[in-house]
Parts: sequence; C-alpha cells; structure tokens
Amino acid sequence: MRLVSLLSCLLVASACAQPLVYNRGVLNAASFMPQGLAGGGIAQGSIFSIFGTRFGPGSPVEASAFPLGTTLGNVSVTLTQGATTVNAIPLYVSNTQVNAIMPSNAPLGRVSLRVLSGALKSPPVPVTVVTSAFGIFTAGGAGTGPGILQNYITAVNQPINEPSIAAQPGQTIILWGTGLGPVPGGADNVAPPAGNLPIKVEVFVGGVPATVAYSGRTPCCSGTDQIVFQVPASAPLGCWVPVMIRTGGATVGNVVTMAIQSNGTSCADPLNPLSPPLVAGGNSAIFSAYRANTHEDVGVAATVDVTSDYLGGAAYGSQAAPFPFNLMVSLPPAGTCTEYGEAGDLLGGASSIAAPGGQALNFGTSLTLTSPKGTETLTAALGYAAGYLGGFISDNSIPNTLYLNPGAYTLAGTGGADIGAFSASLTVPQALAWTNPPTTVDRTQPLTVSWSGGNPSQAVAVTGFGEDLPTNSSVMFVCLVASGATSFTIPAVILANVPATRANPLQSKDVIYLVSLPGAQVGATGLNGSAAGFSYVSGTTVVYQ
Repeated sequence: MRLVSLLSCLLVASACAQPLVYNRGVLNAASFMPQGLAGGGIAQGSIFSIFGTRFGPGSPVEASAFPLGTTLGNVSVTLTQGATTVNAIPLYVSNTQVNAIMPSNAPLGRVSLRVLSGALKSPPVPVTVVTSAFGIFTAGGAGTGPGILQNYITAVNQPINEPSIAAQPGQTIILWGTGLGPVPGGADNVAPPAGNLPIKVEVFVGGVPATVAYSGRTPCCSGTDQIVFQVPASAPLGCWVPVMIRTGGATVGNVVTMAIQSNGTSCADPLNPLSPPLVAGGNSAIFSAYRANTHEDVGVAATVDVTSDYLGGAAYGSQAAPFPFNLMVSLPPAGTCTEYGEAGDLLGGASSIAAPGGQALNFGTSLTLTSPKGTETLTAALGYAAGYLGGFISDNSIPNTLYLNPGAYTLAGTGGADIGAFSASLTVPQALAWTNPPTTVDRTQPLTVSWSGGNPSQAVAVTGFGEDLPTNSSVMFVCLVASGATSFTIPAVILANVPATRANPLQSKDVIYLVSLPGAQVGATGLNGSAAGFSYVSGTTVVYQ
C-alpha cells in the first residue's frame, strides 16, 4: 500500500509539473476566432497563439533573428497526425503563452498539438489545420474593433487608420494579418519572399468589394501577411466601417473596422448620436423603454411567444483615445453589417440597456416613466438603472401584465452630480413585426428579411446570433438599416461563420432580432451625446443550415 501511495504521489507531482494547454486554447494570433467556427482553423504558415500554464520561462523570450529555430527558451511545439510529426516555430514564449508559426508543411485536418518544456510534455490537444484562414490584427489586440490598416499617402507617410485619421474613397490601404496560407517551398524559418500567394483573396469594405493589389507575406516577418487594397469609391462613410477578408472563395475571418470620410479628416456617423463623445471624449447616456418579443418554434414542444417590457438607462464618460471602440456604441454605417465571433455565450451577455463602459456617471436617484396606466419608477445606481415593467407568455395561464402599449409616454430623470434633470416625450407606435419571419437559413446565400410597423423615423438594426454550445463558439452579426426602410438583405459573407444548428436544437442558440433604435437627444446638462426613446426588439428562432 505504501508503494502504491508513493507511486500515486509521484504521478500527481509529475502531472502538476507538466505544461498544460487550456481547453480550446489554440487560436489564430490575430483574429482569436474559436476553432468551432468555420474561420477558426489554423492556416499553414500562419502565426497562432497557445494559451496555458507551466510552459517554462519566468520572463518572456522572443525570437530576434533569422534563421528561426524550433526551440525558444527551452520550449518547443509539436504537431502530430498519424505517423507524421512536424515542429512549429516559436516566436514568443512565456509561462502562459506561446506564439508560433504553423509550419507550411503541417498536415491538413485534425492534428494533436503538444507543448514541450525541456523534457516535459503537455497532454495533447486537438487542432484543425487548414490551407488558409485569415485573421486581421487589431489595435486592441483582441480580434475586434479597429484593424491595423495603414492609409497610404506617400512611401514615407502611412499613418494607421483611426477615427481622427480617416481614409478617403479611392485611397490605397495596407492591411496586416496572418493566415493567407503556406509559403512556396515551405521555408518558414527565414525571411519570406515578397509576392502574391496562390490563394484567392477578396476584400469587402462596408460590404463593397475592393480591388486587391497585393496579398502575400511581408518580407520582414515570417507568418505575417499584408493585403494592399483600394477603398471602393462607393464605400460607405463612417467611424466603424466593417472590413472583412474571404480567402479561397469560402473562408471568412474576423471583421474589423476602419474610418472613412470623403475629405480624409475625422470621421462622422450621422445616424449615431453616441459616436461623437466616444471618438472625441465626453459624456453619453442611453435612456430607453423597450418591448422584447421572441417567437420560439425551435426546440420547443409547442410554439410560444414570450413578450416582456423593460425600462433602463446608462450614463458614462469616455476618454479620447486613438482607437475608440465599444460593441454597444460602435455601430456600422447604414446599409452595412458587422460581426463578432468569440468564445462564450454572446446571446446571454447581450443587453440593449447594458452600460457600454467607461466611467459611470451620476444621473440621479431614479428614472420614471409615466403613461395613462400610471407611473413606474426605477431606483438608479451610479451610472445605471434597469427594471422589468411587465410581460406575457402566449398559451399560458399567467396574466398579461404588459405595460408598454401604443400611446404617449413621458420619460424623466431626477438629475445628479454629473447629468442634469431631464424630461422626454416618447411615443410607443404599433408593433415592429416580421412580414417574412425566417425559419431555415441557408448560410451560403444572402438572406432578405422584411418587416412592418414601428416608427418610420427610427433606424432599425437586424441582429442575429448563432451559438454552438458543445464548442462554446458564438457569432453575433449586426446590420444597421436606415430609417424608413422595411427590408434588408444580409450578405452571405456575413453568414459564413455562423455555426450550423445542431441536430439536437438544445445544443444551439439561434435567433434573429429586429431592433428599432432610440435616436432622440436628451436635453440634459453634462451630456455630449445621448439617445432616448422607445425600442421594439422582435426576435424569431431559426435553423441555420
């Protein structure tokens, strides 16, 4: 028994000393897109990141000169498929992260990856190797928001695109990323040759195809790619114009943003009253009463409509920064779509009244909403207030307690140390309703949706979610539609990364919403931008094929 106990202790100690790669901890180093999504594979010749623990070095070690080796800081990475094993080329090594080049001769398909710290090996983890899956580097380093794109002015003047340094239609742009594909000859350890790689590359700027002048390695850096393109003359203007790359006619990477303005100065978003204080710094607020309805007919025993009424508000201050971005505020221009592909539950974390971030501001002790049915009052915390007003579930004996029926309402705040008191009139119109609710969505084809009702003066967002629970992978797309429109076509390039609905629908969370956006300004002191009003949120569950 003592011998068994001793052996058990030795085995446990050995396991605790081993390097450990976190579950789903291998990602494209630019996009960080989960491998559960179509664009999340690791391309031959690309730079990828491995996250884990006990990799070795107490202080980070970086490769500094060619030729690059297969060991760095006593750490190496192997990839095995059957009888074939190849070594990745580490570029950066710390105790918790390794950045490496996937060798151009790595076998395609499923491989087993191990991190070796000296003689200690991590348990193997599965990785999918593909020919190409392009990721765009971003200013925030997380795969979303402003991309690393340079506005080409002259050979010695190529500033990075940002809202205060917007590009112009027709201007040449240099985009940085990784994942175009393997280099000819497979020599990833030396400076790569310049030249277009033999892979079809398409660039979409605000949904408009762009002319590509170059798509290949940058000679300075193994694994790093450049795409040179021209901003289309018809590209939409705005602070957060979506940019996406499709390779091989099928694989779409992460969506980033760039600023475009006709005169090349600071950007502007006429439909978005919250963009100026985010770009230049200042105080913002959102105050909204909204009705959320979801028609559920997937994964349920009987079709049901769930309707809820809410009131909420958020006030926050933003500091001026070179690359401002916030998922709740940084909307695409009208007529375009953007997308986010991440690990986790984006649907569970989404809220139309969630504080967009920044410094919380005091806008008073309460929010009130007054109607012929009476007054509802919410107690406000610092920077935030939210409350449930009532609801209804069809085919259910629970009483109908809905509050936000069509009519005139008054929304008021007491005012506080940062934001003054305000009172705003809002009208609840007839319901925003689908006229062709999608049921089965072919992700290889554009999807046209249409609706009726609502307030014609309000812009509408078409927002979709696709979540694959077994792989913990989520996609959210947001399309902004100009006020007055009653239909919109979602491009196939936006649907490409949405996970297919599982045969067991309980393993997926798939829904598309219509959202009318509040756009009225609040006349309160202390605010540099605001949005207030009523919103409809009308959702329908779908099956993605």
